[in-house]
Amino acid sequence: MKMTDGKRTIEITIQKWNETGYTGYGEDWSKDFFDAGSLPYDEETDTYTVEDVDYCIDYANSDNPEEGARFVIDENGDPVIDPDIVVSVTELD
Repeated sequence: MKMTDGKRTIEITIQKWNETGYTGYGEDWSKDFFDAGSLPYDEETDTYTVEDVDYCIDYANSDNPEEGARFVIDENGDPVIDPDIVVSVTELD
């Protein structure tokens, strides 16, 4: 998912390592995580507009289970970080 705040443009992906098959990582679910359908979208640049790119990066990487993208619910119903979920950020400009 490409996003910009007018100052920076990044591509962010959220994926889980998939040890089966040859694909490595599963599908990127960053658009779902950031509810991309509710964000302004520029078709020409394929970029979503957000208020603050740094905030979005911090939010996805947060150690707070109410925010972070790497959390799953364990067998006891508790949120835990899944080490197989990776948030990757690439600077585009």
